[in-house]
Amino acid sequence: MYRNTIQFNKYQLPETFSMTLSGVNYKFTIRYNYVNDRIYLTIADENGVDIVTNEKLVAKERLFAGVSDANLPKDDLVLIDETGKTTIVNFSSINQDIFISVDDTFTGELDPGNTDDGIFNPDGDDANMGFDDDDSNDEANSDDDDDGLDDLDRW
Repeated sequence: MYRNTIQFNKYQLPETFSMTLSGVNYKFTIRYNYVNDRIYLTIADENGVDIVTNEKLVAKERLFAGVSDANLPKDDLVLIDETGKTTIVNFSSINQDIFISVDDTFTGELDPGNTDDGIFNPDGDDANMGFDDDDSNDEANSDDDDDGLDDLDRW
């Protein structure tokens, strides 16, 4: 997994820990409900005041998507399974197949054609990629006679 993930020990739930997101320290509490085999998350501010309580973890969805609160982290937290096989967040899948991830991707990051010869190019604009300005060796020979015939046909 190449994204930053929120790690916790699922065998010691409930677990409470602190984490800094968007420059702010938050307190997370992860709980497991064995009756319905689901995982829930509570997030509190640095003073321990709950912002959102018992948010159910749902595969491929952004946490707190339905909550509008300025105290929530600016970073998006998403349940991601990079294999694409897991459809449910439960005790067996959490931190095994699916992870709470800080979604630091940008628009188009995973789009085909996002790179040029392996050069990281987030916006697809080659203009400001820092290529050498000396293109003298890369220029094609100009064909001054524009007769529509290929020069090889003359030989």
